[in-house]
Amino acid sequence: MADREPSSAGPRPSGDEGISYTDVERVEAPPRADFLRDYVRPRRPVMLTGMVDGWRARHHWSLEYLAAAFGDTPAIAAPLRNGTLRDDPKHGVEFLHVRLREFIESLGKPGSAAAYVMAPTWDFPARLQQDYETPPYCTGAPYLQAKVWVGKEGTVTPAHRDIPHNFHVHLRGRKRWLLFSPRESSHMYRRGLFSGLPNFAWADPEQPDFERFPRLRGARGYRCVCGPGDTLFIPSGWWHHTRLLDDCVSMNFWWGGRLVYAASRVSATFKRARNIQRGEWA
Repeated sequence: MADREPSSAGPRPSGDEGISYTDVERVEAPPRADFLRDYVRPRRPVMLTGMVDGWRARHHWSLEYLAAAFGDTPAIAAPLRNGTLRDDPKHGVEFLHVRLREFIESLGKPGSAAAYVMAPTWDFPARLQQDYETPPYCTGAPYLQAKVWVGKEGTVTPAHRDIPHNFHVHLRGRKRWLLFSPRESSHMYRRGLFSGLPNFAWADPEQPDFERFPRLRGARGYRCVCGPGDTLFIPSGWWHHTRLLDDCVSMNFWWGGRLVYAASRVSATFKRARNIQRGEWA
């Protein structure tokens, strides 16, 4: 598909009529071998319960705790426009640093958030690592990177996909997910390789515009709402759109084997060469 956004034609309807959804399966965290067999190899999304019950973060990571314990952290954040990820057509998301305490204080102000904290764990003091554990399913993976996410109710991340597998661990608040398999890519109207956000879609499954994106009608997706203690597994290559239903705190772990490691390195080199999505891991 071309890098240029499709032109508008007619009014923009709301709702998700024309898209069929199945609820994401919800299971107690299974043994590692069962998880690899039933979900990783067939690339099936699943919501796991009980995996993080023993984490200190599960019980202590309120907004107040993070502000008190890690408030001086200069955390990486993505700028928002009207509560939605803001991107430059040429450079994609241009990340910034925010002082975590000041950001958390700003969540109580009226109006949409101006940013969404998505900070690599190495932004924080080393003692942060005492509050969580690497999920047992990805321990020792050749590719493994983790982030802490803090955002305001109403924050939206448009539909996109990632090369690695993803465990997203919800610790405070609720987050709604809409997911689509790689087989649905033609329905999503993926952006061009040389756009500012080559892994994002033009189509919005939350407010579908079937005039501009007619193939979106008939798409088949999955949906769920994750709350505290839930861990969502998003397989490699799956499209996902998110909306925060409350002020939220979460963590995620991107991971994969040697092929994912190699592909992620190629992707990072490509982004640096094109000077897009600057500072995401700075």
